[in-house]
Amino acid sequence: MKTDWNSGMEYGFLELRMMMWILGIWPLQKNNLACTFRCLMILIIESLTIIIVLIESYQNCGNAKDSLEMFLFLEAGLHALINVIFSRFYMKKFAINVNSAIDDWSSSLIKKNTNVIMARYARISRVIVVFQSVFAFVAILIYYFFIITANKQQVVIIGNNTVILWSFVIPMTCFFSGVSYSMYKLLLIMQLLQLFILFISECAVDSFFFALTMHLCGQLELLKIRFNKLGKKINEKNYYQNNLRSWIKRHYELIALAKNIEDSFNINLLIRILIITFTIAISGIRSLVSFKHQNYTDVIKSIMFIQYYTIQSFLFTYAGDALQNQSESIVSAIYNTTWHELPYSAVKDLILIMMRTKIPLQFTAGKFFYVTRRTTTDILKTALTYISFLQVTMEV
Repeated sequence: MKTDWNSGMEYGFLELRMMMWILGIWPLQKNNLACTFRCLMILIIESLTIIIVLIESYQNCGNAKDSLEMFLFLEAGLHALINVIFSRFYMKKFAINVNSAIDDWSSSLIKKNTNVIMARYARISRVIVVFQSVFAFVAILIYYFFIITANKQQVVIIGNNTVILWSFVIPMTCFFSGVSYSMYKLLLIMQLLQLFILFISECAVDSFFFALTMHLCGQLELLKIRFNKLGKKINEKNYYQNNLRSWIKRHYELIALAKNIEDSFNINLLIRILIITFTIAISGIRSLVSFKHQNYTDVIKSIMFIQYYTIQSFLFTYAGDALQNQSESIVSAIYNTTWHELPYSAVKDLILIMMRTKIPLQFTAGKFFYVTRRTTTDILKTALTYISFLQVTMEV
């Protein structure tokens, strides 16, 4: 386990390390007992959140709006739970990638041009991670504010009993009906903790995927630059013999690192993309219905859900598209060199590299389809189709 981080590694992964440390899934602490205990507590809290929401939906003492909110929180809880479980299960693969990133930053300290390229990809990662986290945090605060300010005691009759229904952040009206005001305040504090855990679980793992991919893209671009220099150094004696073998080895290492990310996230990506599509559709139809009834608070909440999940879909698809483009660019870099002036043995090695890179590095969603930027438009088109279908169904 490596702990000697430099400023570049801190810049790219500091926030992620903090969030994943809270969840107990930071890859370099796999055998740490305190880390394991935190992870276990997080799993228990997220599981209890899901169970309570399921019980609430089964009792069904609310209206259609409450049912939609229960679905959204159930989705958030399930994905947060899946994120933590998958991250804990694949910590060994994640540790390989993180240690490789530490080595990359450590070995490039004396190379200014290398640092510039790596810092550019780290900056992209940091901007996306911070933006997603801040947006999600602000959305949670706004949502919590709506609940607090609009909260009223509702006296309703269930069966032969008259009970008080409280408004909760996470739907628990049926489950905790008739509780005292002091207990209600305690439950609100507990729900704030649950929301914070869901927020960390949602943002940390998705952002970690993006950060690892961006760093990998930076390494592929550096490899492409080395191949570009191959033709310019043709007159230098034994230049290709001294460097080509190490470049081939580096390319193999990058392929292995990409496979680690693919193996760890492909099932998660499939689940996430399917849920994102359905959630955007549900939030869209909810916003239309709320706007029709002039319930602008629910319209704002639905739009926040749509914006957040759209950002998440972009995070996955942009990373997949960037990885594919960078891996394909190596073929062009080799082809554009003066390969015809190289010795025959070097040309054979280059041909083998080009044959391998003809199959670009790509992420898949459960091995069913590739995740690229086109996937974002597919998600939105499918969601709009669902919205149209649900709207027509409700009007019939």
